[in-house]
Amino acid sequence: GQVTKVLPGIQTAFVEIGQERSGFLHISEIDREMAISNMSDSIDADEPGTKKEPRTRYQPADISKILKENETLLLQVSKEPVNEKGAKLTTCFTLPGRFIVLMPNIPRIGASKKIEEREERARLKDIVSKLLPEGMGAIIRTCSENRKEDEIRQDVKFLLQTWNEIVEKEKIATCPSKIYQDISLPFQIIREHLDNDVEAVICDNKE
Repeated sequence: GQVTKVLPGIQTAFVEIGQERSGFLHISEIDREMAISNMSDSIDADEPGTKKEPRTRYQPADISKILKENETLLLQVSKEPVNEKGAKLTTCFTLPGRFIVLMPNIPRIGASKKIEEREERARLKDIVSKLLPEGMGAIIRTCSENRKEDEIRQDVKFLLQTWNEIVEKEKIATCPSKIYQDISLPFQIIREHLDNDVEAVICDNKE
């Protein structure tokens, strides 16, 4: 998408994403590394009392120091348009899989609270941390409990491949354009619930 307007008063940017209404991106939905990088680029190294190196602790900032009008961004729609409000956007990307939700630019690993055993949570976090490239994170889903490492590895591999395809498409995409969309609802249901415990899937509609 392309930033069309930056409003520091409400810490929000409006972004043209090719829909009827522009989407909106609040400062809280901008990933930390991007914010720090853009803010440090906007600081004059010769200005008294400033330093060029990134801040060690995130501080509330002016969104106009992070985003500029007419610049292009890779964004994810986190909420569809409602009534007169455009789509809610984020740069904190998430890609849901069967056992994990991949967070390509958030280096943190969390686990579902429904996985109650501490040893199992630790085992799963250890597996996922070994499988993810540096700088990436994930949320471990409830259905990953007691799953073998090979099963989780296949899920991680698929999600990493999907993310790499998104990155490559972004390089050649025109603006604005949609370069990735999650699978349709029936396939989401299969992804979330279909495993070796399921013996049959019954539908009331062949299509």
